[in-house]
Amino acid sequence: MNKSIAISPGKVILFGEHFVVRGTKAIVAAIDLYAKAEIEESSWPSEIISEGTEIRGKITQELKVVGSKELEPFARILSVLKNWGFQIAGFKAKISSEIPMSAGLGSSAASAAAFSLSYANLLGYKLNDKELFTLSHEAEKITHGNPSGVDSAAVTYGGILVFKKDVGIISKLKSLFSDKYSLIIADTGIKRSTSVPVRDVLILSEKLWPAVSLIYDASDRIVDLANEAINNEDYETIGTLMNINQGLLNSMGVSSLELEELIYRSRLAGAIGAKLTGAGKGGSAIILAPSNKVDNILDRIKCCSKWASRIKISQEGARIISG
Repeated sequence: MNKSIAISPGKVILFGEHFVVRGTKAIVAAIDLYAKAEIEESSWPSEIISEGTEIRGKITQELKVVGSKELEPFARILSVLKNWGFQIAGFKAKISSEIPMSAGLGSSAASAAAFSLSYANLLGYKLNDKELFTLSHEAEKITHGNPSGVDSAAVTYGGILVFKKDVGIISKLKSLFSDKYSLIIADTGIKRSTSVPVRDVLILSEKLWPAVSLIYDASDRIVDLANEAINNEDYETIGTLMNINQGLLNSMGVSSLELEELIYRSRLAGAIGAKLTGAGKGGSAIILAPSNKVDNILDRIKCCSKWASRIKISQEGARIISG
């Protein structure tokens, strides 16, 4: 085989971001925005180009990165494959993505998953889900420092998942949404490093744990109630729980003026639930609304979002599409 192409969905965290890092549950969903990795046989040093960005460079046969440091996660993937006994071969890779970077939508996990699947396929091997999750998660450790694994789980398995760090996927929920309700993503356009908000929340948690532990307990209970509401298709309760979850995240210092404006404008325009998704301090909001309110919401938030769009849940995770 001389060329392989794989795609991977992005993700939104519906409930429990930040708190999941310290062991509470979260609900995450794969979404229909995709990263794509096109890889063909070549010689060493191998070349990686990220379309639409300045991220490009080469990886030597010794797995050293020459060029953008953002390629280090891909070198980690190759290193893990080598440790698993694969004969690493030279290649040329083109990474493209519909998923905005640094927006809380799983861009790095999706790119890592698509690359892993495509490269292993180029070598003649079909990764199973466990192997793919491991590779994406190892790449995420380079990108984010202390990831929970929730992003890698979403892009690997697809659908809506209840996830817990050090346990993994607890359950896979039935699909949202009915024709009467829709999800919207709105990106503030404010880029931020995931590791910084995560670090700040962990520092605050250590400093004030007797009080903050109650917030973690509340988040865990919200996930349980949301799990039940999703299974019962109780959208009003789902929206209310999203609003409560946003209050908890705000109390931990990870919201922002821009996010709050998006969230409140959405609610005033008819949304029944709106909250930040991902690390916060910028990035994106996820909005739940009756479908007949979507156009009104999009109109009301266009002044304070870089882009906003109705999205759907991707039932499939990362997969090979050619080769």
